[in-house]
Amino acid sequence: MARQLGRFIACWGNGQHGRLGHGAHEASEAFPRVVAALAGHRATRVACGGAHTAAVMEDGSLWSWGLNSHGQIGHSGDLKQCGDPIEVILPDRISDVAAGEAHTLAVSASGEVWAAGCNSDAQLGLGEDYGAKNAEFRLVRGLRGRTVTQVAAGQEHSLALGAGGEVWAWGHGAYGQLGLGPGLTRWVVQPRRVEALVGVRVVAIAAGAFHSAAVDADGRAWAWGRGEDWQLGTGLSTHECLPQQLPTLKSAQQLALGFGYSLAVCSHGRVASWGTDDSGCLGQGLKWPRPPCPTPVGVRVRLASAAAGWRHCAGVDDDGRLHTWGWGGAVGAGGFANPSADLGAGQLGHGDDRDAHEPRQVLRLRLGRTAFRDLRQSVGPGGGLWRALAASCGRNHSAAVVEVEAAAGELGEG
Repeated sequence: MARQLGRFIACWGNGQHGRLGHGAHEASEAFPRVVAALAGHRATRVACGGAHTAAVMEDGSLWSWGLNSHGQIGHSGDLKQCGDPIEVILPDRISDVAAGEAHTLAVSASGEVWAAGCNSDAQLGLGEDYGAKNAEFRLVRGLRGRTVTQVAAGQEHSLALGAGGEVWAWGHGAYGQLGLGPGLTRWVVQPRRVEALVGVRVVAIAAGAFHSAAVDADGRAWAWGRGEDWQLGTGLSTHECLPQQLPTLKSAQQLALGFGYSLAVCSHGRVASWGTDDSGCLGQGLKWPRPPCPTPVGVRVRLASAAAGWRHCAGVDDDGRLHTWGWGGAVGAGGFANPSADLGAGQLGHGDDRDAHEPRQVLRLRLGRTAFRDLRQSVGPGGGLWRALAASCGRNHSAAVVEVEAAAGELGEG
């Protein structure tokens, strides 16, 4: 039988509210499973929110699914949740997407920003004329005339990166996570430029629950916001309302921020982490409960990209191997979970709910809607090949863009 190469979204972890995109079936998935409803599209990006997911396809279409309590999937406000991906109809193709706890941001091919979902802390950046919930994507008019290339979404704040290296911030800023200085630490209802980074050419941004970070063209890392868990990496546990350069971190290429911790992917795939190590989210074994500065994550794993969720992480190496670590679902940080957020269940993708204190390779991928077929990352009897291209982590679920080689017919209903 002829084999084909496809590019898909795979989701796993807690399945409540339809956040995995596997239809009315809301059971948790302990291994990555291809979202069969999107099998006819080629995926490029995926973003996990608190209990919802959004993805961008090669044709620029945007799809979303999961909990819609605040309109975060951008469809009708009467729709409380949706287990099947639904296309979001927008006037332009989409190039980037980010998901916060209960809001979603999207960047169009022309550089405009669209936002939907919870706006209780002005995280949509729509100004003062919009309510606490917006179930339809609306244009962030405060960025019109700017060419935005990337967005990042925190718990209740948002960031945007311009083509010229400019950074804008809006939303909740009580911990300084907007980086706008001591006079703007409450709510900012429209995008404001982070003036402290004027003259710095930023090439990547990241947002954690209550802190933010950026990487500049020289590989320097900057961080600001909540610091009580040492998540800023400055060596201090103070909140910072202006961007602070991390003196010990060199050659940074990408940052990923979670709830009270941070990761950096540096040159040659080296990875560093810092902040709280609840459930092993730093990936450093049991060595450092709370390192105040960037600390290397082992020597065996070299990553091309990384993602950070509430208490778990994922990384992809140059060969497409997917690695995960941190909170596995049933033990560890589960006792600290938001009571309204449900428990985790298998979000590391290893077939169990145990924590992993060091990066661990994910070996299995499930195909089909009902009749599952497992593929491993090596040739096996009747199996196929798959590799990860990018990953995202939410509160208690995970997703990845995966490239799959399999026989025709294996990638759909099953």
